[in-house]
Amino acid sequence: MSRALKAFLLAAAAARTALGLDLFGGAAPPEDIDVLMTGPAAPSQSYKRLPVFPEKLRYQIFLGVVPVGQAALEAEHVVEFNGRPAYHIVSRAESNRFCDAFYKVRDFNESWMDARRLASLGYSKILSEGRFYRREWAVYDAANRRFVARLTNRDGSYKIFRGTVPASIQDILSSLFYIRSQKLVPGRDIVLDVNTKTNWPLIVRVLKREKIRTPSGTWRTVVVEPGLRKREGIFVQKGRNLRVWLTDDEKKIPVRMSVQLFFGHVSALLIPPGTANLAAPAKGANYSVTSPKKTGQFRAELSP
Repeated sequence: MSRALKAFLLAAAAARTALGLDLFGGAAPPEDIDVLMTGPAAPSQSYKRLPVFPEKLRYQIFLGVVPVGQAALEAEHVVEFNGRPAYHIVSRAESNRFCDAFYKVRDFNESWMDARRLASLGYSKILSEGRFYRREWAVYDAANRRFVARLTNRDGSYKIFRGTVPASIQDILSSLFYIRSQKLVPGRDIVLDVNTKTNWPLIVRVLKREKIRTPSGTWRTVVVEPGLRKREGIFVQKGRNLRVWLTDDEKKIPVRMSVQLFFGHVSALLIPPGTANLAAPAKGANYSVTSPKKTGQFRAELSP
């Protein structure tokens, strides 16, 4: 290691400590972890490729057959996160005016996936669904097999979680992208180590192959069923029996997702890029969400 690089790393570590960001050293963790995302990462041949990158997907959300909102799933940038190159993955779900009247949804999830290992370096989520609210993040230190997480309540009170993790860990959002990188064979389960403040095994059942139609076309798919814990999900957090239809090719694009809620069946269907909305989005909706400016604006909207 050159003197210049060593000096830079020491200075960066000192700066993080001064800002209270020495997360694993017992300092008070910050409210948000975006400060760990320090800019774009330099290109490298050592990065493991995602099935599709860059990627921007848009979805129409239905309650039964009624359109109730839109969602986005994006992985467009490789950034430096806590000193490592990471794919920055973002998902956002937002109910429309009709749904807002009885069940308002504003969900924003981020994951930072190690570009060299395809394991999670950390996640952040700000969730608001009806009366349910959650704001939390976690950061993983794979080298030392430890994590720190913070859960903030609507009233501003918070709780810190610390513990150990396996050498390779995923969060909910990174799990979807990891599954897409695997060979999917009906009848053959995939098991992942997941951490959402505690460690637990995510068992993904590969159910069957199925041909389906969505607003974006007709697709040959592989249907998977991740066995998620209560109040963990993609686009909708409080559902159960999540199923995902992935294209039966090397891209494994999620073209449909469905989940059961206490008041009905919710589906997210892929829509073609550039098409008109199938339902009027909530005021100010913008589904290109990975830019720092738009991310900050959306967080502000979700503040209790």
